[in-house]
Amino acid sequence: MSNLSVVLVGCGAPLRSMGWYHATQLLNEKNDICARLDFIVEPWFMSDAGKSSPGSTEFAEFQKEAEAKHGIKFFSKVEDVPPVVEGKRLAIISARTSDNPALFSSCLGIGCHA
Repeated sequence: MSNLSVVLVGCGAPLRSMGWYHATQLLNEKNDICARLDFIVEPWFMSDAGKSSPGSTEFAEFQKEAEAKHGIKFFSKVEDVPPVVEGKRLAIISARTSDNPALFSSCLGIGCHA
């Protein structure tokens, strides 16, 4: 198993968002990627407003499957992701451009330096 932990920030709606597509790429064993997707941060669909928005049902289904099948942990804020214990961590940020600088800083704060 890879020692490179990945945090995906901004998963978005399944079949519609680039973040979700990145998640499926990492989870597809045929791609033979030397990294593991450990955490997904989804600020919108995990917020009170987002839980009842279009795409929320599909996101909830994806979340349930990813947790059960791959052990991925989901959070609504980057700051809630546990710090790195060992190895390296990489962040993939797929969010609104205006949100990215703050998300990047938060990712550095949880040990994303790969």
